Amino acid sequence: MSARVDCIVSPSARAVLAGLGRTEDVMFSPSGRRLAIAGYRANRIAIFDVAIEVSAQAKKVVVGAVVELEASTLHKPHGLCFLDEDAVAVANRDGGVQIYAAPSARIEPGRHEAQPKQTISGAATAPIRTPGSLASFPLGPDTIELLVCHNYSHVVTRHVLDRRHDYASVRDDVLLRRGLDVPDGICISPDGTWIAVSNHNTHEVLLYRRTPALGPDAAPDAVLRNVICPHGVRFTRDQQHVLVADAHARYVNVYERGAAGWHGMHDPCRMAPVLDRATYLQGRSNPEEGGPKGIAIDPGMNVLACTTEFQTLAFFDLDEMLSRRARPENRLLRYVQWRLAKAIHRRRPALYGWLRPMWR
Repeated sequence: MSARVDCIVSPSARAVLAGLGRTEDVMFSPSGRRLAIAGYRANRIAIFDVAIEVSAQAKKVVVGAVVELEASTLHKPHGLCFLDEDAVAVANRDGGVQIYAAPSARIEPGRHEAQPKQTISGAATAPIRTPGSLASFPLGPDTIELLVCHNYSHVVTRHVLDRRHDYASVRDDVLLRRGLDVPDGICISPDGTWIAVSNHNTHEVLLYRRTPALGPDAAPDAVLRNVICPHGVRFTRDQQHVLVADAHARYVNVYERGAAGWHGMHDPCRMAPVLDRATYLQGRSNPEEGGPKGIAIDPGMNVLACTTEFQTLAFFDLDEMLSRRARPENRLLRYVQWRLAKAIHRRRPALYGWLRPMWR
């Protein structure tokens, strides 16, 4: 893992990281100076102050003060996103979608019993059921589009929030449905042009051009394949690459846009290791665990943050991850594994579960 970046962690942050247990998502704030992690089993959200230092010799991340959010409405928080620097939306696998104020860790450090500023119900047109992951994009100075992946009802819903009224939803509808089978991760490209959805049970990531015509019957414009358990997904700022966390493996897959753009089928140009073998095997509680879960790219495109249960927070040099390409023989092996995974899962799910631990 030569791309790993040195990280200096304050004692308070280290203690919080040690207590989060299983984690599912990580996200930088719009400024890149804050970073949030979803503690799935702990039912807590941790928000850290971070500073990314870049020199000609190396990159370094300093993780400083931290604030933790506890709430009776946090039930297995699985996904999160910052709506702005001071508000974070949380998707609870066993609950709903709530929006919380994000107190300053420097001014109000420690653990807070939080009350949601808003609960997004989705109304009758797009009810919230088993929400798993979130993505947001500003529509104007006072409105924000929030996308919600519903893991087990197999849809993505869209909610337009009004910041002037504590992020109340003024529009709710189903955005995507066709072909979704446990959508497990979602992101919007930084320029708002593309949406990427990790489609767990087809072992693919689906890319959609974000246009006014996009709707529940839309087919994807591009498919990123050769990933077994896609989870966290992120575009780079220039939209030239998509990074996908494979919860089944030790890798983050790197996909390149190419001359033809994001259209048709894409295979990874690199599988970047983000876990050592021992840490990976420690997390293999079932065939769909052990690998990276949440990933995030800082706004300056300097580092990739990664979280999983036994490596709660690690940072990697994004430039190095994007510049290296996989050896042809490794790409071929990964492609064969992916095709076998799809075929076995489709025909014999029990056999698929038994074989998957051997595919790393």
